[in-house]
Amino acid sequence: MLLQTEHVSKEFNGIYALRDINFGLRPGEIHGLVGENGAGKSTLIKLLTGVYRLREGRILWDGKPVAIHAPEDSRRLGIHVIHQDRTLILTFDGIENAYLGLEYPTRMGRVDWAAMGRRVRGVMEQLGIDLDLKKTAAELSPPQRTELEIVRAMMGECRLLILDEPTASLTDQEAQRLFGLLRDLRAKGTSILYVTHRLEEIFLLTDRVTVFRNGAQVETFATADVTREQLIASMTDNAQVRAARRGGTFGPVLLEARDISSADGAVKQGNLTVRAGEILGLFGLGGSGRTELLECIFGCRPLAGGQVFLEGEAYARPAPESSLKRGMALVPEDRRGKAMAGNLTVRENVTLSSIDAFARRGVVQGGREAAAVDGQIGALQIKLAGPKQRMIELSGGNQQKVVFARVLLTAPRVFLCDEPTQAVDVSTRSEIHRLLRQKADEGAAVLYVSSDLKELLEVADTVQVMSRGRTLERWDNEGLTQQQVLSCCYQETERGEAL
Repeated sequence: MLLQTEHVSKEFNGIYALRDINFGLRPGEIHGLVGENGAGKSTLIKLLTGVYRLREGRILWDGKPVAIHAPEDSRRLGIHVIHQDRTLILTFDGIENAYLGLEYPTRMGRVDWAAMGRRVRGVMEQLGIDLDLKKTAAELSPPQRTELEIVRAMMGECRLLILDEPTASLTDQEAQRLFGLLRDLRAKGTSILYVTHRLEEIFLLTDRVTVFRNGAQVETFATADVTREQLIASMTDNAQVRAARRGGTFGPVLLEARDISSADGAVKQGNLTVRAGEILGLFGLGGSGRTELLECIFGCRPLAGGQVFLEGEAYARPAPESSLKRGMALVPEDRRGKAMAGNLTVRENVTLSSIDAFARRGVVQGGREAAAVDGQIGALQIKLAGPKQRMIELSGGNQQKVVFARVLLTAPRVFLCDEPTQAVDVSTRSEIHRLLRQKADEGAAVLYVSSDLKELLEVADTVQVMSRGRTLERWDNEGLTQQQVLSCCYQETERGEAL
């Protein structure tokens, strides 16, 4: 084996993201790595590339134990990674980007740009890649950026190339071109670890495929000997989880999205309805567009087409301020980046979206504000030193409770919840589930996005799938299994046949 891991585990705050991984990759093979969201694929990549430090188990390279404590260590071994979010510097030209992390050659005390250009063009010629190196990365198309990242990886000795969802932003024709390049690299002896949610690409490209589930390595197959159905079955534990459904029927439709598309193309056709008293679980794999759909509905992502309806009335040009006034609130996925102001106090964060309600002639009435904040802190059992404590000083779970406190003060009828239990402890997760169920029982509509399919099946009354920017099947959550939902996500045979 070129690469082996022996009994590798990685835990965060007592919770294992990987446990007892024994993985092997041969010289000159394309090896697929698949699994649900949160299965541990990204954690393994970060261990192999020095982003995370290994503390349990060991990594062998050419049969010998190696220590990878930093990205420089992995690069010295010949391990290079191309992430789904490209790491090029947009204002640098092709030569500058190809030399990222490398020492610039000099001549008479000055950077030798001519020598740099010759070296980059030599690598491009070996790979059969043709790029205009004078263009900045911002001027290149998505497939050209991918090719430039491959050129950069091959500037030194690249024995293992790791690709994480490399075709997420590519057309079918562009993906086919990438596959040809990867097959050429394999023929020249480069090993490739190919991480993707697109099963048709696994069957088109890989020699072997390994399945991860819940942080564990389930099985490694020869790709020619496994079926799509077997892979999907390996990714799930076939759990059938009955949601804690409310009794009786649901009320009228409070939220409807019709043919929603986003200006950036992340959402191509979003259709859904959520009724009073209902928790609709929206599930999709990485890059499906589920977060972007919620942002389109709420108004923080520009719409290109389609329409939003709130309580049966058309809602033209959604925007965050008017959404809040109309009774719709968003709990974003990125808590620190989009849902809280870390240097402000807890009190200021709780009233951030409803401060006007506590103002009189432009002056905030401190007593009324304090009483409302204290009420939310008590109701949600937020653990803190006091309302004047800085938000950044709270634990992740208590930060998330403050985010919900802010949302609740706007008295929404429609909740848009994007990964609301991400990075919180088990107790807080249960409290958030109970809170949303309570709000649904009181007549609110809840749209709930989670990458944890098992959690979604525990919480949701109905489940809808989203894939590649489009909403697909919708089911009542009665006897629904993980395998059924994932099978729908992976039904991409038409694209595979085109490739």
